[in-house]
Amino acid sequence: MVNEMSKLFSDADIEILPPQPVTEGELAVCACCCRHLPNWVMDEDGCGICDECLAP
Repeated sequence: MVNEMSKLFSDADIEILPPQPVTEGELAVCACCCRHLPNWVMDEDGCGICDECLAP
């Protein structure tokens, strides 16, 4: 049986793009919970995940 993922991604090279930077007035979308949040709530390293989702 052929793995469905191997058919979907037959090439082993996949490019992962970081989220686009946003300006002070814009809202950012968390990559985890998909909520629209102000920039100050987002993690500083730019991974696109809010502090609430990163909290233990």
